Amino acid sequence: MWDLFLIIIAQHPFASCILPIAIAVPFSLSKQGLIYRATGTALFSIGVLIGLILHFKWDSFSIHFSEIQEDSFSEKRSVLFLGDSITCEGSRPRGFITKIQSVLPIDHHVVCQKGATGIELAGLLEKASLPLNPAFIIAQSGINDLLNGDVQDQVLRSQEILFERLVTKFPRSKVLFLPIHPLKFAGGAITEFPSLSPVNFSVWWEDPPSFVQDSLLPDGVHLSAHGHSLLAKNIVNKIISGNSRQIH
Repeated sequence: MWDLFLIIIAQHPFASCILPIAIAVPFSLSKQGLIYRATGTALFSIGVLIGLILHFKWDSFSIHFSEIQEDSFSEKRSVLFLGDSITCEGSRPRGFITKIQSVLPIDHHVVCQKGATGIELAGLLEKASLPLNPAFIIAQSGINDLLNGDVQDQVLRSQEILFERLVTKFPRSKVLFLPIHPLKFAGGAITEFPSLSPVNFSVWWEDPPSFVQDSLLPDGVHLSAHGHSLLAKNIVNKIISGNSRQIH
């Protein structure tokens, strides 16, 4: 219940911080006593605190300040998100899925498992109860294969198996397979895995060292709030490509 409350706040960042401040004003200006003014001060402080968390901790506002053209995506699209811990974290308040929901009307389903390899995700997919033929599938795998010591050919084969399972199970869906983002291993070495088939999603970062510094957590693997925002913007552009509305 608490997680759901935090996600709702993250999906509606402006209302979440403005509403308590707006309610605080009449209480603060009230002449009916100290309790009213104290309540107003408390509500104002809550609104400011929420705004600070949304901005500095979750980066919830930046996607709303992106340049979006009007009136091109009014209908809901069904989206399946499949992946490892990166995808699991996407549903958290600072995650890319939450941020996509804040700007696009989607019905979504998440299938994820922390630490899963591509083969394990393929098995998870077979067991999952899923809606028929989502319009889009956002698939992500390969990081844990690398962390487990698999070489490039093994990782690619694992991704190919997962991709084949997806297109077989959902022949009418558009499958967008994310590339493995740059990783920073122990010792400071930065690794950028080549974006080869079945990956069909454009590289969504520019400079790997800058990406590692600005968009990854200290573990060198998982995305920071900024990284989730960057990924969300790129997925939004892919989903609405062919429509008139774009985020830049």
